[in-house]
Amino acid sequence: MSKYHSDQPIQEVNSDEFNRGVFVNDFIEILANFEGTENYIVGLFAKWGLGKTSVVNLILEKLNSENSFCTVYVSAWAFGGDYEKILRDILEQIYQKIENKSTKTKRGRFGKCLSKIAKAELPFELDTELDLNGGGRAETKISSGKIANTARYIGEILSSTDNITKARKRVEESIERSRKKVIVFIDDLDRLEGRRIMEILRIINTIADYGGMTYVLPFDKRYVCSAIKECLPDGQSGDEFIEKIIQVPINLPALTQEKINKVMFNKLNLLLSEYHIFVSSEEISRFQKLYFGGVDRYLTSPRDINKLINVLKFKLPSANGEINIIDTIILEIVRVFDELLYEIIKKNRELMIKQVNTFSQRYLMDSDNKSRKDDADKMLSSLNELQKQTIRGLFPAIDTLYTNMSSLNSEELRRNQRLAAENYFDLYFASLDEEDGISDKKIIQLLQLSDKPKKLREALVRLVNQNNFDIAIKTMIDRIELVENKLEFCKALLDLVEVFPSKHTISNFMLSPIATIIFRIDDILKDSDTKLDDYISLLDYNYEASRVDTIPLLIREVVIYSQKGNNRKEIDLTKDEVEFYKKHALEVIRGLAEQDKIPLNTSDDYAFIYSYWVEFGNKTESFEYVKRHIKMGDQAVDFISQFLGKGTELGKNDYHRTDFNESTYKRIDECVNPEYIYNILIHDEKYKALCNSKKEELISIEDSTDEKNGWKSEFSKVGNEHTDEFRLVVARRFMYFYENAVQDR
Repeated sequence: MSKYHSDQPIQEVNSDEFNRGVFVNDFIEILANFEGTENYIVGLFAKWGLGKTSVVNLILEKLNSENSFCTVYVSAWAFGGDYEKILRDILEQIYQKIENKSTKTKRGRFGKCLSKIAKAELPFELDTELDLNGGGRAETKISSGKIANTARYIGEILSSTDNITKARKRVEESIERSRKKVIVFIDDLDRLEGRRIMEILRIINTIADYGGMTYVLPFDKRYVCSAIKECLPDGQSGDEFIEKIIQVPINLPALTQEKINKVMFNKLNLLLSEYHIFVSSEEISRFQKLYFGGVDRYLTSPRDINKLINVLKFKLPSANGEINIIDTIILEIVRVFDELLYEIIKKNRELMIKQVNTFSQRYLMDSDNKSRKDDADKMLSSLNELQKQTIRGLFPAIDTLYTNMSSLNSEELRRNQRLAAENYFDLYFASLDEEDGISDKKIIQLLQLSDKPKKLREALVRLVNQNNFDIAIKTMIDRIELVENKLEFCKALLDLVEVFPSKHTISNFMLSPIATIIFRIDDILKDSDTKLDDYISLLDYNYEASRVDTIPLLIREVVIYSQKGNNRKEIDLTKDEVEFYKKHALEVIRGLAEQDKIPLNTSDDYAFIYSYWVEFGNKTESFEYVKRHIKMGDQAVDFISQFLGKGTELGKNDYHRTDFNESTYKRIDECVNPEYIYNILIHDEKYKALCNSKKEELISIEDSTDEKNGWKSEFSKVGNEHTDEFRLVVARRFMYFYENAVQDR
């Protein structure tokens, strides 16, 4: 695995990605043309991050291969800007390279040694009594602090006698004898504060008359001029001071955006290859459109490239397979180089994406996008053109507001794991929370377990819950070709929803979990060569598990979507195959009836099993079943309440029962003899007074309030069907419709 870029400058020409070789050759030619006895201060100007030190290293590499030069490199920042230490180091390096020995005398080296000892921790306390005479008694008291101070003082005296003047003279004589040109590079001036920079520039200017010595100072001129301004007399600018010091000003050639892009793409391609990340041609085209649409302007230097590649080395391995790679790269560029824009994107989720699964309360009634457009205008008004184009490129919901062409396809965004997809947006800003989201990588691993039923079920229960269920199912269907045993996979999904708190719960106009599974079974089995056997097998599987509520849903799916001419993809069964399925379904229903499992008072949506019982068999069977079980008034009302519809207000999840109307009465009439139900009610003390009610006496379940009768909406909530209030309302309406139906006959 490749290493992270430490932002260290390159050391050799083989690492030169920006083809600085031409400039290096030109620069060395300038140095070579200086007379041996001349002295110059050369300024090599470039902004931070553009590779000044890398260029210096390339120059040093080439100069060191030629015997006529003696090169010295010093980092002013490494010495803390201490000009005396810097000067000493320069002289020492020159003398070492020419004479192969130190400029320091023995006396000076001893003084330096004492200074180091003085800084060391002594092996005794501050005040210690010692036996110096060997008499066995500690009669002498010594302070370690005094010893340290004394050693430091003596060291400074000895070192000072070995002064810079003597070292300079020895170096001058050595240079003259060698006839070499000495090139001294003092780097990192632009990392120091102004006062330190001024001290170094002044000392260089003072000693620049050494014969055959040239100083090269690479720095960011804009920063240095600004930093030293406060140290200059009033009226003198930093530029003026630099012009007096620098005799040969040279600008490092700017890197073209084309060159920066080329190097960035090379590194990015290597990174994608290293992590085995494949990007489709369509996605590459989208990246080019986004990148060259303005995002490339965030990258202006080699340092920017290295910073981005380091970030992507961390991000891409975890993003691969979970979120869109192109959106990840673009968003990371924004995060690293434009924190303001990144925060705007992060905080405007509801505006940026077109929500489908969970409806936005803010834009729920915004069918013409007026509110969204107003909010988008306000957001974009504070951004520059580059930022606007980046947002519009990443979010079709925003782009569509300003163009006549809509590129918004929620399913396509989801399949491509895009930042603009509601199920993936949050994953770009935080670690995957599998309570509400799900790992696409783990989904792929799960799909490959279809031939291992036990492990498959364990993985489903572990990974999929009611919160992440919808996106999990869609992701599975997207990759259904990975499933080897599709029938077993369908069974495992049906088993999964059984562990949910409520498999019939409907949320935000979405199908319930059980309805979603059954609806998706058609997609899973679409390429099966044994469709009829598969659907029958699923029916039997749920019969054996006594899942009475699932069986009518399975039957309905086949009966409805095997009919030709439906809007959605049909189930490919012949007419004879459908008839065979119906006969088998009838046997399953009869088997449930024999076990007394057909619903009598459910509040869920599977009472329509009676309709299939009658359609595939006859009304007599279902009516006899009802007569066997329904004997009391409350039982009769609870039975007919099963056939009521459900409804809710727009954007809410609290479902209420709809009114018992003529359509409801007809559905009951198809399955049982209404007279039987009516007779039970009129012989029950609780309900017999409801006979011969007038139309104006009927209470509407759907009305939120009925001030005349004082009924509250709470009583109509699904789950409250077994209260006396609800039963009386339903019984009165049933008896009214029955009595009028008899009169009509």
